Amino acid sequence: MSRLILAGSTDEFEELLRRSLPDPFGVQVQRWREEVEDAVDVKAIADRDPNMVVLGPGIPEELAFRLAAAFDRSYSGIAVLYAGEAGPDTWKNALAVGIRGVVAPDADEDEIRSQVERVLEISQHKRTAAQEQQAGPTSRMITVVSPKGGAGKTVLSTNLAVAIAEVRPREVVLVDLDLQFGDVAYALMLNPQHTMVDALGAGAEIDVAALKVYLTPWENDLFVLCAPDEPAAGEEISAEAVGQILDLLASEFPFVIVDTGGGLSEHTLTALERSSDIVMIGDMDVPSVRNLRKAMDALDLLGMTTQVRHFILNRADSKVGLSSDDVAAAAAMPIDVEIPSSRQVPISLNEGRPLVRTNSRSPVARRIEQLAARFVRIPVKHQSGGLFRRQG
Repeated sequence: MSRLILAGSTDEFEELLRRSLPDPFGVQVQRWREEVEDAVDVKAIADRDPNMVVLGPGIPEELAFRLAAAFDRSYSGIAVLYAGEAGPDTWKNALAVGIRGVVAPDADEDEIRSQVERVLEISQHKRTAAQEQQAGPTSRMITVVSPKGGAGKTVLSTNLAVAIAEVRPREVVLVDLDLQFGDVAYALMLNPQHTMVDALGAGAEIDVAALKVYLTPWENDLFVLCAPDEPAAGEEISAEAVGQILDLLASEFPFVIVDTGGGLSEHTLTALERSSDIVMIGDMDVPSVRNLRKAMDALDLLGMTTQVRHFILNRADSKVGLSSDDVAAAAAMPIDVEIPSSRQVPISLNEGRPLVRTNSRSPVARRIEQLAARFVRIPVKHQSGGLFRRQG
């Protein structure tokens, strides 16, 4: 049974919360009636080992956010839900301090129950991640590369990030490292208020809490650090600054997906140095495969041999006089996932709607989920029962 501690509540909200979570729901609700004002009070609550803490609505927003930051910093296995009136900047500020959900004090029971379910799920993921971290680092930085543009990196990166985020919501951040012509925002139909330029403009002392402000949420499951709007702005970003940003994101998110520009730029090499996994994408033409082989040889010469490499063959069913075996031989690597051609891909890109979300039964979406299953347990959506699949 999960334990939820309600701090700084009114009697009315406590009654509403308990009505929203009937006994069969499996959540034990405890009211914390003492003052909650500082780190000492936070520790006292944490010592009760709750899965989740609900702050408010009797706590002012500014104080609630300071308390939430203390939980996030020192007790990462405890997820925080804020119950208070939401202003225009509430969600942005809440994300920056690690609050996992915001609900109005007069919300209906279904909304409260839904928020509690989602935040408890996040808490469970965070506890599992913390347990795994005790056995060794678990943050995975997955960088998608190709020697040339047009190979499908952005489609693969965005769909892979969405597929993982469906299983591990709010634990995935997608970074658009094509700093001059990145179109991750376009592929996800985002209108970002901030880009990497803004994050770097915050100064060298930026920490992960401040960095979160510059991330753009996608459907509340996935976070995106978008590329600059103008190519000239991308030219001003140093590889050293990119490394700092990636290190901060990896310290906070279990999964960092990096979309890159064509080739092996200094920025891409910076990401690859930090990566646990390299997803290499090529298609059914000899120059593409040979350039991919050269890129891998270059990484070998640079000593980047510890990363797990995944070879993805895009448009694998193209009738161009080559077989997948020919491609594997030319690349000197086995093919891990073959993605077929589909007219749905450009349509989904133009509409900004990832296929794994809008058409999960399509062959392309299933192959991308096959890749995602190398990193997380992916529910089997197309079969009955609560089965899971995992590869790799």
